[in-house]
Amino acid sequence: MASITLEQIKRAFELGIEAHDKGISPSRLKHILIDELSMTSSSAHGYIETVSHLLNCHCYTRTINAQATEYYLEQIHQRYDIQTSKSAVEAVRKHLDYYLSASNNPQHTIRKIYEKYAELCEQSFEYDDLDRAIDIAKRDSSEDRLLRLKSAPTKAVLIDARTKLYRRNPDVVAERLFIADGVCDNCEQQAPFIRKKDNSPYLEVHHIIHLADDGPDCLENTEALCPNCHRERHYGSTSPNS
Repeated sequence: MASITLEQIKRAFELGIEAHDKGISPSRLKHILIDELSMTSSSAHGYIETVSHLLNCHCYTRTINAQATEYYLEQIHQRYDIQTSKSAVEAVRKHLDYYLSASNNPQHTIRKIYEKYAELCEQSFEYDDLDRAIDIAKRDSSEDRLLRLKSAPTKAVLIDARTKLYRRNPDVVAERLFIADGVCDNCEQQAPFIRKKDNSPYLEVHHIIHLADDGPDCLENTEALCPNCHRERHYGSTSPNS
């Protein structure tokens, strides 16, 4: 059997979106993939149908290859809101669980793709909600924020055990950014750009001891970093104290 190509995957995804949005059965659209791109009937149906399963957070039992899984999740993450993206990622998890129980095949490559997009969704979900709260916190004075922080709990609340998603204190973020005044705490350079929405310097607030490692959600455990230094903190070989 010939491998499914990226061209076929892209076309199948667009047909899947059309089928989902218009309520059309994949059976009515699969002939396009069969006639134009020489896909088999079974593959054409499965690759179109899976798009709807992802968007609806349904477990799908037909298999699509790793390249298609990544492409579908990437496109959904780019085109839809965070809740839809989370639904698609959850559908992949359901498929992995089903496939493991049915065939004892863990599908390691697809599982890595799932983990990648689960983390992306976690970050997007966290910052989407957090951004709104930070905007509100920024409207207050530094004195007001510091007063609230004196009595605020430093133990972050775990709100999603599966993905280890924590509710962060917006006052901590807002005050750390205020203290940084647009300068990265690590490289001591100015923020790389200005935010379009409020003309503030773009820095990212990083927990020195991660919340998942029981680090406190407080000013003393945070630093304001430029994106490059933030990535280095997570993926580099140096530590904040080296």
